Amino acid sequence: MRQAELSQLELLSHIDHLIDRCDDWPGEGTRWEPAQRARHFLQRVLPRVRSVRERLQMPLVIAMFGGTGTGKSSLVNAILGQEVTSSGRQRPTTLRPQILVHPEINFDLLQLPTDDCDLVRANVPLLEDIVIVDCPDPDTSETEDAFSNVERLRKFLPHSDVLIYTSTQQKYRSANVQNELRDAAAGCKLVFVQTHADRDVDIREDWKKHLSDEYEIPELFFVDSVKGLQEQLSGKQASGELARLQNFLLHQLSSSNRGRIRRDNVLDLLYATLNRTSNLLQEYQPALQKMKAELEKNTRGIQEKMSRQLQEDLLGARQLWERRLVDAVVRRWGSSPFSWLLRLNHSLGTLLGSFGLMRARTTAHIALLGLTQGARLWKQHQQEQDFTSLVSELNDLAVSEGDIEEKRIVLNGYARQAGIDTKNLTDNVNVQQLAIGSGFQEEFLHDAQKEVDQAVETLGQKNSKTYVRVMYDLLFLIYPGFLLYRIGRNFFYDSFLQGQEILTADFYIPAGVFLLLWCGLFLMLFTRRLRRGLKKEIRNLVSRLIQRRLHHDLFPALQHECQLAISQYEDLVNLEEECSSLRAAQASETNLASPR
Repeated sequence: MRQAELSQLELLSHIDHLIDRCDDWPGEGTRWEPAQRARHFLQRVLPRVRSVRERLQMPLVIAMFGGTGTGKSSLVNAILGQEVTSSGRQRPTTLRPQILVHPEINFDLLQLPTDDCDLVRANVPLLEDIVIVDCPDPDTSETEDAFSNVERLRKFLPHSDVLIYTSTQQKYRSANVQNELRDAAAGCKLVFVQTHADRDVDIREDWKKHLSDEYEIPELFFVDSVKGLQEQLSGKQASGELARLQNFLLHQLSSSNRGRIRRDNVLDLLYATLNRTSNLLQEYQPALQKMKAELEKNTRGIQEKMSRQLQEDLLGARQLWERRLVDAVVRRWGSSPFSWLLRLNHSLGTLLGSFGLMRARTTAHIALLGLTQGARLWKQHQQEQDFTSLVSELNDLAVSEGDIEEKRIVLNGYARQAGIDTKNLTDNVNVQQLAIGSGFQEEFLHDAQKEVDQAVETLGQKNSKTYVRVMYDLLFLIYPGFLLYRIGRNFFYDSFLQGQEILTADFYIPAGVFLLLWCGLFLMLFTRRLRRGLKKEIRNLVSRLIQRRLHHDLFPALQHECQLAISQYEDLVNLEEECSSLRAAQASETNLASPR
């Protein structure tokens, strides 16, 4: 198999894949009404796209298109060199579609509509590769019922591969004909022919300028059909523009080009459809972006409010923080004089309770002290539990049900402007559950708990570093070391060798008082250090929570529909861009006109 054939097969596979993706768009069920309308439009066009794709190697169907009196039938006769259709001055002359086909072509394979039309078989060389349909006029003044010219025309146009558009000096700006052409041109190649060359002025330049915004037109022809037919009937070759037109059609519409023309038509029709649907959806993008911004604004607002509430609660529970921080520091500090002091202070209540039990004299006294000690231990346990559940108590936010309902109504208004059906989103759903998604709340509380635990660990590590331990231990040992030196010197040196008296209570009582003050001073300095770091860490914690982008949303149902609508539009734009790339990759050497 040649490389060119492989390239064509690869291109066809890309086209088939693109058609399948268009058929699957927009994916899952959507409440976005514009996407629903766009899908219905796509589903109506895709059968025509597949029909063109399946007829790649069948003879091309050429439709004669033009206003009343533009000489369509006369041009057909002139092109074929025989009088095979009726033509004349009667308006309109063509009342029923005339299908001109070669006798050797299997007409049934073309699957053209044959109701209310005339089939004419003509043994003409040009008809070996094409089928010509002489269509009724689109601008005939009659009602658009099932038997009108317009309806007959519209029945054949979807099956056409090439339109030969005829016009005259009087008709080339006809609005009705141009509107019909605009609808019919999608998925077709075009040939523009000005007729009545025997009596009209050449208006091709102005005509081309008039059409240039919507069509690419490499060639226009100016033909005298009557003269050309007479020349051929008399045994002569056609001359002038008619001869050029016949040669043009013979080469451009040959069997070797039919596959390329139909591939171009498939891509042109698909691109026109995708472009139209994307333009429809694009109108709703500003409203969708406003809805998305409002959803994010509400989510961020509640997230910030919860974070501020957490900050207030954490700062209000400073004693619980300090207790837990001391536990974290003591675990890391190891065994040293200052860590013993921290442990002693941490368990002072337990020691005093135990000392009280040792001094009890009666059973009632023991029971009373035991009850007091038990109540104190239970209170301590409750405080630890309160700290653990501190974050979880953010469920009762300062957000009233009225505020929630107001936000929901506003967001539903944005959703309706964006074309999203919100009716079934709120039916049989509790307002509080709808407004604040449980996933959003659970995720925030989970993140907050992790941040609190991380803050405790960070402060514990920061306040138990080596230089901190060394500094506090050395400074703390100054006074106890002095006391030990003073007492040891008095006992071992002064009393034994110098004969001085041993220190009395007058020394030990003030020394003990100053030792307590010394310990209290260091405990106060260390606690203040913890508090300074605590406030800073809480502010950093809240700042991180505010800036964090949560995976769950405050209004999950509305957020899902908004994101789905935006992604569906982006998918459609990607399909349009891919189709445009395939059109550009399909290097076309044809001189046939086409829609832009």
